Amino acid sequence: MKNGTYMHISAEDMESYRDLARQFCKKSLQPLFEGEYSDGNLSLLPEKIETAFKIGLAASPEPSMPGNCYGIWGASVDEEGMKSSLHLLSIIAETCGGVAMSLHAQGVASNLVMQKGAEPVPVPVPVRVGLCLQEGFTPPYLGTILTPDRDVPARVMVTADKTANGYLINGHKSFVYSMHDVDTYVVFVRFGETWACFLVPSRSAGVSRNDAGVRTGLRACSLGHVDFRNVEVPRDARIDDGNALALMARALCMNWAGMAAIAVGIARGAAAAARIYAAQRYQGGAQIEEHPAVKALIAGSEASIGAAESVVLSLSDCNDFSLRTLGKAASVKLAATDLCARAVTDTLQTFGGYGYMEDFGMEKRLRDVTVLKSAAGSPLYLKQLIFDVEKEAAI
Repeated sequence: MKNGTYMHISAEDMESYRDLARQFCKKSLQPLFEGEYSDGNLSLLPEKIETAFKIGLAASPEPSMPGNCYGIWGASVDEEGMKSSLHLLSIIAETCGGVAMSLHAQGVASNLVMQKGAEPVPVPVPVRVGLCLQEGFTPPYLGTILTPDRDVPARVMVTADKTANGYLINGHKSFVYSMHDVDTYVVFVRFGETWACFLVPSRSAGVSRNDAGVRTGLRACSLGHVDFRNVEVPRDARIDDGNALALMARALCMNWAGMAAIAVGIARGAAAAARIYAAQRYQGGAQIEEHPAVKALIAGSEASIGAAESVVLSLSDCNDFSLRTLGKAASVKLAATDLCARAVTDTLQTFGGYGYMEDFGMEKRLRDVTVLKSAAGSPLYLKQLIFDVEKEAAI
């Protein structure tokens, strides 16, 4: 930042950020997988996440933190668009999709806090934040997004009621992805006939979190369900300007775009591993990379990855989180995760039966990308939302 404005990210700056992410993967993330750990040695994860904060990859609402402006989903998104964050997430996901998801969830929640506007963020400023948006198994459908108090398709059940000194929040949020040990939740609620958004300290009286339990993939990222029972928050805990609909659209757009970028990274890592394996493995006296079927599998996967990356990067310059952008982000998540899941499946086949063993890390990539297809909106949900957005925009 210079003189109160964000400096433009040049091509050289962008490459330096990419190199920072690569070095983080090499020096911090690769050691997680030394030893027999299907998802990495997660006991080492806290120090790796701390490193991500120190070097500026992890964003935080705290202005003094290195990643506040240019970290993943940092404040520069409003000036520069999504490009930097999408590239960084993809690079990190090549090594570990779960860590990329953790940094992504932190960044999206942090960016929402940064939208508070003229009023200051409550002191102390939150550092690690989690986004509480979803209720049940899907995010809100379009009708609920536009009108949270309607019974059709489903009204928002987490509510805020005004009190003499602030607000009282009640309800349950599902499938909250975040870093471990967040200090504050960003909570979307129904307030009368509109959306409202609050900062709620995670250790407030009445707040409880239950771990989601054993999961298929993305295990390096915390996932839980959060209950709010008569949780009192002050007036300045509200971060919207009277209606949090714009913040809702921003959260969904960034969430879907980031997940699509993570899927691309996971698939790219799988393709790289398949090429190395095919070049080293011999059968019948020749490297298996010379086998037509293996060539077809790897080439087909790389074509799918290239197509997915192009789809994701179509959002690069986007900093307008309108209704149309919401539909486009949903389309990007739907298309990219499908292409990348197909690519991971194809590359896994080059390993034969070994692809399903933990030794080569391919089964982890398959688990991770499979979870991404349904996280924050299944394919069926996304298709319905895309249709409804196009219909609404045409009116």
